[in-house]
Amino acid sequence: FASWDEVNVIAHGLLQLGHGLKEHVDRTKGQMRELGSRLSAHNSSMGRLLRQAREAQERGERLRASVRELEGRGRQLLNLSEVLRQRLEEVAADKAEIQGRLEQLEGRVNLLIPLHLKDNKTQAPKWKINLKSLSLTNQSQNATLPEDCHQLFLAGQQSSGVFQVQPAESQPFKVYCDMTTEGGWTVIQRRTDGSVDFDQLWDAYKNGFGDLRGEFWLGLEKVHQLVQEGRYNLLIELEDWEGNSQVVQFVFSLGGESTAYTLNLLGPLSGELENAIGDFRQLPFSTRDRDHDLKADTNCAKHLSGGWWFSTCGHANLNGKYFRSIPRQRHERKQGIFWKTWKGRYYPLKSTTMKIQPTALEAEP
Repeated sequence: FASWDEVNVIAHGLLQLGHGLKEHVDRTKGQMRELGSRLSAHNSSMGRLLRQAREAQERGERLRASVRELEGRGRQLLNLSEVLRQRLEEVAADKAEIQGRLEQLEGRVNLLIPLHLKDNKTQAPKWKINLKSLSLTNQSQNATLPEDCHQLFLAGQQSSGVFQVQPAESQPFKVYCDMTTEGGWTVIQRRTDGSVDFDQLWDAYKNGFGDLRGEFWLGLEKVHQLVQEGRYNLLIELEDWEGNSQVVQFVFSLGGESTAYTLNLLGPLSGELENAIGDFRQLPFSTRDRDHDLKADTNCAKHLSGGWWFSTCGHANLNGKYFRSIPRQRHERKQGIFWKTWKGRYYPLKSTTMKIQPTALEAEP
């Protein structure tokens, strides 16, 4: 049998073991409670995430529905714009037909007047009055708009701005007029800040693009309509990034689209700069999709940028890419706006302006 001391030792050991087990059970319970609270928080977070995911999915569905609705409206607007364009073309055709009929009627009236005067002299004043009224009405309609900015200047307009003009035998269109003390200049190109992309195709250069109060290209067809009645001065203003400026001026004429809007130099250049157009007196206009330049193995408009009267690519391009600072890479600089005889081939200019004015500045009688 074990002695009493041994029993006490065993009992004491069992008691300590019981206390240890109790402490372990208590710690385990605490850990279990902590894990339970963490699981509850995780379940709550998962619930929130699931709700947010459902809400995001619902918002995505609503956005997709809105996009589909906007696409439908966009198609409707495109269809409506096409219908409006067709109607405008129909109106223009009707207007031309009516104008032709009026001209035919006027011709018939002119033929009938002598016969009527011969048969009935007493009614002659009535015929004369009606014909005079018709003639004055036609003249007043034709004389409503000036043909260019200089004619507007001669009529008394002294402030620069956007005005409507109507060259002979053309439809009215808006231009920017630069009024100086010497006369009115019609601006056909302006580059100042790179806000307009000039790397455009043939139709854009033909019809014009940009903002008349900012950067723009007036349009080759409009320029042709403006200058087809006579000889015009072309004034080119250039500015570099150091604040220096130069001007070039020469007399020119411009052919129609059948000639690729060929630029004809009719006299020597004036100003301090040498000719950067080249030694060619006639230069057709080129774009990426209409290559008319004089360099047989290269499309200058594609090789450089923009549309221009290119000769052999390297003399001038005032419709090149606009750089707000001078690029480090030489292959980039060659795509910029440049006038070779000022600042060289690889210096992109800060701003350019091209404007025209008739060479004969005689006031209307």
